[in-house]
Amino acid sequence: MRHNSRNNWFCNKANRKIAGVCSGIAAGHDFNVTAVRLAAVLMLFTFPVMVLFAYVLAALLLPSRYII
Repeated sequence: MRHNSRNNWFCNKANRKIAGVCSGIAAGHDFNVTAVRLAAVLMLFTFPVMVLFAYVLAALLLPSRYII
C-alpha cells in the first residue's frame, strides 16, 4: 500500500508495539515491519541516547494513522 510520497513517515497506531513509529515507517515505505524493528533495536544498542531521543521525538511529532 503506497501513501502520499510527501508524508511517508507517520505513527501506525493499528500495528504498534510501543508508539507505532517503526510500523508507520515500514508501512509508508513498503518495508517489512520486522526488519525495521530489528534495525531500530540494533541501532539502539549502538547509539542508545541518539536513538531513544529520535524515537521519542518521532512519537511526539509524527501524525497518527490507523493502517491495518
